[in-house]
Amino acid sequence: MKPKNQRAITVVVTNDYFYQAMVLGRSIKCFEPESDFIVFVVGYDEKDPDYQRTDFTVLDAKILNPKEWKRFIFQYDGLQASCALKPLALLHLLTQYEKVIYLDADMKLFAPLEHGWKTLEEADLSLTPHSYLPIKDDGLGPARVTMRLAGIFNAGYVGVTETGSNFLKWWWEQTNYNCVVAHGRGVFLDQIYLNEATYMVERLAILKDHSYNVACWNLHERGLKKTCSKKFPYLVNEKPLVCFHFSSYAELIKVRPPPCGKEIFHDLYRNYNKEILLEKKNLSVSEKKYPFNYFEDGEIISVSWREFVRRGIPELENVQDPFLMNAPKRAAIEAIMVRRPGSYQPKLERENFFMIPSLIPSEETS
Repeated sequence: MKPKNQRAITVVVTNDYFYQAMVLGRSIKCFEPESDFIVFVVGYDEKDPDYQRTDFTVLDAKILNPKEWKRFIFQYDGLQASCALKPLALLHLLTQYEKVIYLDADMKLFAPLEHGWKTLEEADLSLTPHSYLPIKDDGLGPARVTMRLAGIFNAGYVGVTETGSNFLKWWWEQTNYNCVVAHGRGVFLDQIYLNEATYMVERLAILKDHSYNVACWNLHERGLKKTCSKKFPYLVNEKPLVCFHFSSYAELIKVRPPPCGKEIFHDLYRNYNKEILLEKKNLSVSEKKYPFNYFEDGEIISVSWREFVRRGIPELENVQDPFLMNAPKRAAIEAIMVRRPGSYQPKLERENFFMIPSLIPSEETS
């Protein structure tokens, strides 16, 4: 039996955000040269030259769920699909690697992931909480209740070994049909399910390291300093910054000032934004169009239509490829759904939290 490689870092990203993976990949090459970097692209096009000229491996995300791909990808928008596929990406790579760390595409490394890898020597799963200290109820954002609804852990960083595979399989069972935002029903994409790891995973490592997954939601406890060192340009609570998560950064940095002031965080964002824009400029196709937002005839797929497929309405029982449904067939189904009672319940496995949105097609689009 061929021995496994030591370690890999991975991400799932839509084709129209591939430039973020390029920036992340450059930082991984700098600080994690011994780790393989594998990018799964949702909306991959084998003719796109940008996927062939990278220093890392680029794969079509379709290989993660080939038998149900059309159904799966139709029911979600790009963000939902990328989040839902995380457990499958990790399971796929665990057949080849001993340790795998998932990083969101909008993250960047500033130092090696030494602590993260070391943690996986004795853990099945490694996660980072959104913060280690509660956010004050001071009227500023992000509010404490917002973070509570988002879950204990941030899904932008997930470390795992083969012994954590059972949790990944359970996680996929949830995200296969239920990777949506429904705070009122206790669901927030793929992330909320990580709460269950606290009792499902025997050897769970909570990575209590302030230099990991630094983001707008934990600025209240992260004292960031800029240094003169080219090797480690930023310190977090006197330790080298390892990885910064730029999710929601532009909006929320304006709200609650970090303890060290805003300027350093603005400096981080400006530099990252420059890299992002440069990477987009260097792409052969700078504006990549996400292919799964439209029916075959060009009509945009509404939120309601995604819900029809996700919830498994009877009229779609034998539809193999929902993208190919023509306008008359869609109109007929819409007419049925308008008359169907609002209390209609879908297949249980497709809605384990009983969210009941409006199923009447509207001008809403994904």
